[in-house]
Amino acid sequence: MLLDITSQFQLDGELVVAILFDCVLMLGLSWYYKKYPPKEINEIYGFRTRRTMANQDIWDAANRRNAQDLWKFAIYLTVFSIALIVLHVPYAFFLHMGALLIGLAIAIYASIQYLDRHFDKKGNRK
Repeated sequence: MLLDITSQFQLDGELVVAILFDCVLMLGLSWYYKKYPPKEINEIYGFRTRRTMANQDIWDAANRRNAQDLWKFAIYLTVFSIALIVLHVPYAFFLHMGALLIGLAIAIYASIQYLDRHFDKKGNRK
């Protein structure tokens, strides 16, 4: 009975495609964000918080740093996910999704830490 349940979570072609698609999507979006950061403060695209939207200086710094952090994360996620596939790790899809969520949280946290070191709470440089 246990073998029947665990066999559902083995990597098959569809899960491999889903993992690789996710990696390509993260690489593509983070590359685009790095290559074409938002030039003006807006409500649609960019690292948007009340603080980062306070002025153009913090907006530019926040989006530049966040793009770098997301790019690094996308590369790490891709390497990790390919290792999961190559090594035939059980529950690879769940590990990949966990790494995705944790990595995004770490990238956002790293960007906020950068802003805390270089800007005050009102968005002015320290």
